[in-house]
Amino acid sequence: MIDFLTALLAFLAHLAVGLGLSGLFLFVYSVSTPHRELELIRGGNAAAAIGLVGGMIGYAIVVSRAISSSHGVVDTALWGLIGLGIQVAGHWALARYLPRLYDAIEEGDLAAGIMKAGVAIGLGMLNAASMTP
Repeated sequence: MIDFLTALLAFLAHLAVGLGLSGLFLFVYSVSTPHRELELIRGGNAAAAIGLVGGMIGYAIVVSRAISSSHGVVDTALWGLIGLGIQVAGHWALARYLPRLYDAIEEGDLAAGIMKAGVAIGLGMLNAASMTP
């Protein structure tokens, strides 16, 4: 029973750190774009929703790898923060490579939202795979 309680506490601690990191990612990701994703989504903009969900999935992949390969919650938090920086840097690089990306998303261009989501998910997978123990 002690082993179960220890595992349960570790689970809850990692879950809390993962959720906290995910919230931080959403905040940083949202303020790093020139438009307000949540307002666009509330207005029915599917391109913005696809782009944001792709970013969330990409980062969730990073955090899940950080949790599975860490040696504790501090280790998870550090790798999660490193991953956050890489995901946001990739997001900025894409915006430089496709300078009209945000305008297209604001206009509801699904191709732009899909491109943004795909890059975020792909980068998240590479980011996570690079976290070797």
